[in-house]
Amino acid sequence: MKSTSNREKDQAKNQNHVVSEITEKALKNYEQVLHTSLKFQEEAGRWWGSMLNQTAFAQDWQKRVNNVTCMTNDLIPLAQKRMQEVIDLLEKNSRTSAELMKKAVDAAQTPAIADSQAKWLDFWTSSMGAVRANTEAVSELSSKNIESWVQFVKHNSETADGRVAAAA
Repeated sequence: MKSTSNREKDQAKNQNHVVSEITEKALKNYEQVLHTSLKFQEEAGRWWGSMLNQTAFAQDWQKRVNNVTCMTNDLIPLAQKRMQEVIDLLEKNSRTSAELMKKAVDAAQTPAIADSQAKWLDFWTSSMGAVRANTEAVSELSSKNIESWVQFVKHNSETADGRVAAAA
């Protein structure tokens, strides 16, 4: 009896450890995204400030608008791809939630205690599996988002450096 209890406690500790590690990863990813977003906003603010504080010629305006258009053309497909992944995750979560609800209703309506207990155990096991899968999926999406942003920034900084060198 005691060994089963200790084994269950060890399993619970291991699950808590895995969930806390995944949560820490996700938190770090969100911090990186926030930092990148702030840099992007600062750059946009500087760009708008320079645009509004200068009396620029039509050609200069045209170059800047073309640069923004190029960046936007790169950014929109990237954002659409990531949003599609989020929508797919939401659809999967919707199906999983419906299955879990069905299991819970089935367990609640079972008259025999032994059968009911087995169904509740199945429900809780499935619930923990769903939590783990969702946490992993969100962490993976966060990592992909950060990777995409890094590639976007690198690509646009290289492109901008090339444009500056060509203009000089």
